[in-house]
Amino acid sequence: MLSVAILSCALATAAGTPGSPGAQGAAGAPGASGATGAAGEWRVDVGAAVLREAWDFNQSTESLAGAVLGVDRRVWRGLAVRGELLALRVMQDDDDGWLRGVTVGTRLRWGQGSLRPKPVVDVAVGLSSATRPVPPGGTSFNYLAAIGAGVEMPLRPAVVTVTGRWLHASNNGREGRHRNPDLQSLGVVVSVGWEY
Repeated sequence: MLSVAILSCALATAAGTPGSPGAQGAAGAPGASGATGAAGEWRVDVGAAVLREAWDFNQSTESLAGAVLGVDRRVWRGLAVRGELLALRVMQDDDDGWLRGVTVGTRLRWGQGSLRPKPVVDVAVGLSSATRPVPPGGTSFNYLAAIGAGVEMPLRPAVVTVTGRWLHASNNGREGRHRNPDLQSLGVVVSVGWEY
């Protein structure tokens, strides 16, 4: 999980900030629209996620479903810094619970023009709190790591994004190895977003 955090920070740092010379050259030069064409600097999206435990099984099999609210800010060409709020119902062999989380990371978009589908890749890390230990035998407070890949389809005035996602939840051994079962889930996130 530490390597995911380092990768996410390195991508954001390499892109610079909107005020840096590299960012001004990409966004401010005449005719230089970057990898996102005439897309806005900010995007807000709301979506639904469905995931299922895929490997590293523990004493329970978990399925997750719920809502994802995201916001991202383009910092350089197709690279954006992104934050997400998660509210996922965790269906498990023990009592079900709700996992509430926040992640911070990056989203990379490829392709020219604002009317074509674009491949996207997400990398993020975060924190979560659940109403029950998730998974059973674990803890309510967990760290999150997420990687996703998919496609963004402009449907003016909105943008529809469909991504496959890996979501990892674990306390990273904070409570000892005997209380560190984890979630290794795979699924899909479908969202609708608006550019500003």
